[in-house]
Amino acid sequence: MQYTVPDYYKQFTCTAGQCPATCCAGWQIQIDPASLRKYRKMKGPFKNRLRNEIDWEEKCFRRYGGRCAFLNEDNLCDLYQEGGGAKAFCQTCRTYPRHIEEFEGLREISLSLSCPAAAEIILGKPGPVRFLHAEDPDRSEPQPDAYEDFDYFLFTKLEDAREVLFRILQDRTHPVNIRAAAALALAHDLQERIDHGALYDADRLLERYKKENMWIWFEKRLKLLASAEDHMQKRQEMLLKLFDVLDRLETLQDDWKPQLEETVKHITECSSRNEKKETVPGFTALFTDDTAEQLLVYFVFTYFCGAVYNYNAYGKMKFAFAGTVLIRELLRAQWSADPGRTGRPDLIRTAYRYSREIEHSDFNKIRMEDLLSDELIFPLEDLLHLL
Repeated sequence: MQYTVPDYYKQFTCTAGQCPATCCAGWQIQIDPASLRKYRKMKGPFKNRLRNEIDWEEKCFRRYGGRCAFLNEDNLCDLYQEGGGAKAFCQTCRTYPRHIEEFEGLREISLSLSCPAAAEIILGKPGPVRFLHAEDPDRSEPQPDAYEDFDYFLFTKLEDAREVLFRILQDRTHPVNIRAAAALALAHDLQERIDHGALYDADRLLERYKKENMWIWFEKRLKLLASAEDHMQKRQEMLLKLFDVLDRLETLQDDWKPQLEETVKHITECSSRNEKKETVPGFTALFTDDTAEQLLVYFVFTYFCGAVYNYNAYGKMKFAFAGTVLIRELLRAQWSADPGRTGRPDLIRTAYRYSREIEHSDFNKIRMEDLLSDELIFPLEDLLHLL
């Protein structure tokens, strides 16, 4: 089995009771079949509480006030403390905040942005992320029929495209808005070849995006869009459409909707003035080009190659692009309301709260990608106004 991880992967350390947003509250913790069998057989004084605090029908831990039944007043896990340590965890608790994507012969593992400690690592990395590859010959692979319909040719082209996306997104000799525009356009052009059964042309496409004149073209394109009379109107319209997508998803945290409403209110109120230019001196010192880069790279690494399962590479890139823009605008609304007191902790908090709402709901991830894939509502040209 091959493995790929970001170079900061081993830096993670759980902050346990000091965590500002414990992973044991706010969502349902599903229990895998093997752990359920283990819990049924558990003996000792803890067994009665364990059996009472599991919803055996729903296969999850019970919650009280949104908190796991085993989360104590010190924000520590009683199951860990009284059940024998980490061996008492179910697969979900043992794995988080690690996120695993499975492919034929390859397992890609990342840290989830939804964890405050992981978000601090991801957004605090000063240089471009590098990805480490290794092989574990002793780790068995899934049965061959698990990947019976796996399109290996498509997967290799997605891997090649992702390498070029990383190259573009991490080229710090260019502003991040140009990098994001080029990455979005590359995915758009790749999708056309996927849709028309022309993946044989993918290599030529990728070579085109490696050329130096590519940067000149996108720089001119963005300048032309920014100079258009309707630029700010288009920008506001696209922002409101993105937040409308969030409004059509399921809500996991009670305080999520109010924050969305405050942000939409801010966008609407700023429609009569050039908010982007007004916030450049202060806001861009908080939400930097490096911040946007790390977010884009995080989302692309985590999800882009998953297009091998739904043939929607452009949808994956739109998901990455939208996530970065939405986190930026959620933070911008907070900064505009109180510039002097909005700082890095707010950036980290905004990122992990967004991730918790979107990435930890399969419904939300699928729904969001589907909505963003509507080219009548989210065409490439209009998305570029967000940069």
